[in-house]
Amino acid sequence: MHITTVSRHKVVAAMTRGFFQAFISGSIDATQPGKKNITPLEYKKIIADNYERLSAYYVSVMFPILIRLNYTDGEAVAEDMKRRKFSNSTSPKILLRYACGSKELYETAIKEYQQQVSILLTGRLQTITEFFESYERGAKDIQPVDVALAIRSMVRTQMMTYSMVLRTINPELATLHQATVFRLMLYGTMALLHNEPISIESDNLEIMFRRVALNSDNFEVLMNEMNQAYEDLVREQK
Repeated sequence: MHITTVSRHKVVAAMTRGFFQAFISGSIDATQPGKKNITPLEYKKIIADNYERLSAYYVSVMFPILIRLNYTDGEAVAEDMKRRKFSNSTSPKILLRYACGSKELYETAIKEYQQQVSILLTGRLQTITEFFESYERGAKDIQPVDVALAIRSMVRTQMMTYSMVLRTINPELATLHQATVFRLMLYGTMALLHNEPISIESDNLEIMFRRVALNSDNFEVLMNEMNQAYEDLVREQK
């Protein structure tokens, strides 16, 4: 299947879901690596322990990615932010509204954020089926996103979030957990490019990634961005 664009609302919804999936995964891997059966109480505790800082974490990851997603001229954005006197003390809410570029997309980000938190407070993560059933479609049409940019945005959101949480909780961890990264990328790509859950069970990892990527072009973008994001994270830690 060949698709060229993805709904901008869906990209932000998939990124937001990816942030929370990666945040929870990072929190677990930093303290209980390899643990698979997470109790409702553990999910609730992760959110409760981070509740006051969660929005700041979200915006710190999402802001630069949303800027690249919604603006084409980085220099003009930098000048505009300077003119608006943005600083380290600027509230996350204002930064997020600016990065979204429109009120409609900002509202999508807020709704998706609130939905993810609400589900986690019940003691579980959102399933991929629930995502497809309930993600914000947006009441107003906005220019769609080129599929390659959408994939890169999803990859960066999850890689940055996962790495940030690991480093914050356990600075001694030397590397990312490969199995977790692969799982995040597989389901992140599924959320982004599909309209319903698909079976990805296979003994061949490449086949699994090709299945969610839909075509060879998307597969190449996904693999290249995963590798580049990993290299960038390693470089930042040196």
